Amino acid sequence: MNFTLYDLLKLLPPDKWVAAKVLEQKLNLSDTDQRERFALVLLALEKVGVIEKKQGRYRYIVQEDLVAGRLRCSAKGFCFVVSEEAEETYIAEGELKTAWNGDRVLVRVLKKGSRRRKPEGEVILVTERANPVVIGKLVAREVGDWKLIPLDERLNSAIELDDVDVEARDGQIGQVAISLYPLGRRPARGRIVQLLGNVNDPQVNFDLVCSRYDLSLPWSDAVLQEQTPRPELNEAILVGREDWRGHQLFCLPGNYAQMAVSLGELPSGWELGLHISDLTPYVLPGSELDRSASQRACAVDLEPYRVTLWPDELVESCAFVPHQDRLAWSVLVQLDAEAQVLSYRWTPSVVRIEQCLDAENPMPEPLRDVARLLWTGGINFTEDAPEIFVTLLEGLLGEHLTQLNLSAPYQTQADPQWSDLQDWLRLARACGLAVPELTGEDERSAPEPGHYRQWFAQSAHPALQESLLATLPVVGYAPIPAPYFSRARGHVVSFGAPLERYADLLAQRVLVDVLEEGRDRKTSRNKIGVDLRSSLSHGQIGWQVLPPKQQKSWEQTFTVLPHLQERHTQAAQARKDWLGYQKMNQLSSKLVDLQGLITGVQSYGFFVAVEEPYVEGLVHVSQLTDDWYTYQAREPALIGRRNRKRYQIGDQVQVKVKSIDYYRQQVDLTVILEEQEGGLEPQDETLVVSPDEPATGREVTGSDENEASLVSPEITPQDAAHEHSGGLGK
Repeated sequence: MNFTLYDLLKLLPPDKWVAAKVLEQKLNLSDTDQRERFALVLLALEKVGVIEKKQGRYRYIVQEDLVAGRLRCSAKGFCFVVSEEAEETYIAEGELKTAWNGDRVLVRVLKKGSRRRKPEGEVILVTERANPVVIGKLVAREVGDWKLIPLDERLNSAIELDDVDVEARDGQIGQVAISLYPLGRRPARGRIVQLLGNVNDPQVNFDLVCSRYDLSLPWSDAVLQEQTPRPELNEAILVGREDWRGHQLFCLPGNYAQMAVSLGELPSGWELGLHISDLTPYVLPGSELDRSASQRACAVDLEPYRVTLWPDELVESCAFVPHQDRLAWSVLVQLDAEAQVLSYRWTPSVVRIEQCLDAENPMPEPLRDVARLLWTGGINFTEDAPEIFVTLLEGLLGEHLTQLNLSAPYQTQADPQWSDLQDWLRLARACGLAVPELTGEDERSAPEPGHYRQWFAQSAHPALQESLLATLPVVGYAPIPAPYFSRARGHVVSFGAPLERYADLLAQRVLVDVLEEGRDRKTSRNKIGVDLRSSLSHGQIGWQVLPPKQQKSWEQTFTVLPHLQERHTQAAQARKDWLGYQKMNQLSSKLVDLQGLITGVQSYGFFVAVEEPYVEGLVHVSQLTDDWYTYQAREPALIGRRNRKRYQIGDQVQVKVKSIDYYRQQVDLTVILEEQEGGLEPQDETLVVSPDEPATGREVTGSDENEASLVSPEITPQDAAHEHSGGLGK
């Protein structure tokens, strides 16, 4: 196994000495070459003063002026190290050493920060590379002399290429493996590992997204060879499993057939069955398949392509298929006539579904009625959607494992803050929505899920819906229960998509441990125990359910959760990029006038959201040729000096596409101006679709410094869009 310095340093706490042999085992170093490299790494870290050695054991040295974090750079070359334990540290260009945007680094603080300035530092060590492979555009300078211009503008260095393939063509998109990172004036060097093709080719876009976010991880021969054969459903394997093959089960729609529901009537309510594919017999802990899936973390759907979490053979063995037997986990919920949960229990099971629900086979009416009653006000789904069953399942298991005081892959989401909603509330008021004016007392509390539910229902324009959802904090993982805002601040366990998320397999293994190792009574002297699989045990457990050794093992296992969360974030960004490329293609064919909503106003122009497809573009001030415009920061608005025309948040405007920066997914728009006398000279309205050429703005002057601001020619639409999307970009 290859390891990074980041992997190693995570295993070295400052308050505990760890033997080299223990580190080798945790890093899965199996052969001699790996162990020799590992010994050299330990020696180097000791020499630079990051770790110390004592009697063959090592520990991390805590230093006040040393900060660990991830390097974030802007397109203009301004770089900061973002750390969870300290404020952002500014890194000047000459102090970057060989670090690039996205790398994990150790930084020594050279100058402490003040109220107006951030601390300044220098990179002393790159602990993990974020860009071992770079995607970019090939440029031929002369015969045999090639370079690659990265599509990620935050990598501010052209890459010199070695041994260029004779089939390479100028302007093609290529994938380059970095052999030498930039240092000072010395450029990066690399070699082409794959020619992806030409600009705008869908296959090229897919390869680009997969390469950028490290999605195309090939299955190794070891993984494919060790796959556990599909177990035969004989009497031995069915021991301890409830048989649900005689019940009517319906598989919920989705990318993978992995969850089914059943419904039975009771004298005063229903028994709702929630059934999930069981992967535990197929994926053994510590196997090559298990380790590979842990690295992938999740499946990524890039329609019509799909990057899977598991090999196809395993998916076929576990996915629900009509009239075929499958192993499952079942949660059986007792509901009253109003669909209030009375009790529930979980069990391993064997199931046989009758039908997969889709557009041609809709959900039966009794199930739809129960879903409507169960609905507790999610933000992004309707009250009768199948997702309500997934939400219920993960909420019940989250509550149950919390009651058992067990570590698990809990999903968490912090409360949003009113300060995060200021811009959205201003836009909503401008669009006529009844939203509150904030007071100081309001800002001291947090918004409620009910606010989001109400506002989302009122928001007719996609820009309002998208920007509202963007104010929600990111969903993360934690080994202990924590509130999940969008699910009524309940405790939630990742469980509803085991064929798409590795964390769900971990949750299934927790249940296996409860079945095999769980203590259902405080001591062996107690004659009566509790049912650890039932909600009726809640409030009766005052002891550790799992043995201390097993609990400690799970605490170590769940150190993988930050990695899983990071991979989920990358997958979400990959889906966003993929959808963005599709939108750019759609938009490039629209030469007609478009109706748009102004969502933001700055001194250099204003942002307009258009529908069909929903994109947000910039109207730069250089396109307002009917007058000279000044910027009013308080409103905010751009106001014509002569005609007093105003452009402000919430206004509807007619626009057309001026240019598209395809790979940066940035759109320049121009306003359709009314015919006026004495207008300024018109601009060229030719649509330009460019993968890498930025537009340029012009200066706008104003006489009142408090009212108008100067727009520098250096503020291009690309920079403006970059700023509007949130600082340092993706």
